Amino acid sequence: MHPLIAIGLFAGLASWLLSKEKEAKMPAVQRQFEDFHSAICFDEDDEKATLREKRDTIVKALKANLSDDVPAFTKFDQGSYSMHTGVVPLDGNFDIDVGLIFDCDQDKYPDPVVLKKKVRDAVNTNFRTVLIRRPCVTVNYLSGGKVAYHVDLAVYSRDANGTLYLAKGKENSAEEHRIWEISDPKALTKLVCGAFSDSDELAQYRRCIRYLKRWRQWQFTGSGAPLSIALTVAALKWFKPNFNNSGKPVDLLAMLNWVEAMLGQFTYEWSQADGMHERLKVMLPVAPYTDLMAKRTAAQMKTFKEKLESLRDALSDAYDEELPEGACKLLKKQFGDDFKVPEKSETAKAVSAAVISTGNSA
Repeated sequence: MHPLIAIGLFAGLASWLLSKEKEAKMPAVQRQFEDFHSAICFDEDDEKATLREKRDTIVKALKANLSDDVPAFTKFDQGSYSMHTGVVPLDGNFDIDVGLIFDCDQDKYPDPVVLKKKVRDAVNTNFRTVLIRRPCVTVNYLSGGKVAYHVDLAVYSRDANGTLYLAKGKENSAEEHRIWEISDPKALTKLVCGAFSDSDELAQYRRCIRYLKRWRQWQFTGSGAPLSIALTVAALKWFKPNFNNSGKPVDLLAMLNWVEAMLGQFTYEWSQADGMHERLKVMLPVAPYTDLMAKRTAAQMKTFKEKLESLRDALSDAYDEELPEGACKLLKKQFGDDFKVPEKSETAKAVSAAVISTGNSA
């Protein structure tokens, strides 16, 4: 055998053995990650069925109550519901995003709020409160005096070329803030849903988006939190699947690598208001191609980066833990109470199995 070939084979074997050693040292927490995902995943369940029912009821009310001078519309699902990245809300206020495409161009309603008012009035009946917000019309359903569900209706017009424009503005908005903004929500959904062709990689990608969205819920209170869609697009840009040598998913490392990738995208920027400061830009990959983090202030961006760094450190420290319960205690502080810490008796078998498996494969 040629010496260079022998050196190459030895280097490959050494790399494989090193990866197996790292894999063996990592705490066995994949089951805890997947149990966490099961707890937070907002998918095909009773709550989602209820939201579909609310959505259909609202669409029927619109068709029945909109005046004859309002153009016909078609509806489609958008947001996390259609992207399969929904997370159970901590406050119990479940939501669904519905797009309403009206068969008219912007010239029919130069002031988009006029059309949003017509939508509001058509669905404003008993047991609901309806608000015109800047990006949508929100229909709240109350239970026990609290909002239990809400449906966000995004109002679009469509020009002769098929281009969609989102109605933006509130009732008290200044004229310059009442605009039709070019938008392509269906293309965004297609990109997010088709990020990976391999089903296992796609499943891990969706799990990790949900982990970070729950982290957002747990770590941020009040205003200043990054938009959920910004985190989803950040995954589209920088997430890389991670599987061990046996082909099993390693969500801990996938999350760690993704968070490190995001932190690596922060750059310094100067502005009149804030001077020199660090920012993360998450550019929407479809029209209107805006920065989804643009409205975060310098202080909010600083907080976001610090919290990301804390998450990175917790993931890294969890990776270095010998036992699953130690790793899970660190992760629970980041992700919240739905990330369970196993009892030592539960993890003893998993640790033993991992040691035996590694020994056999070596």
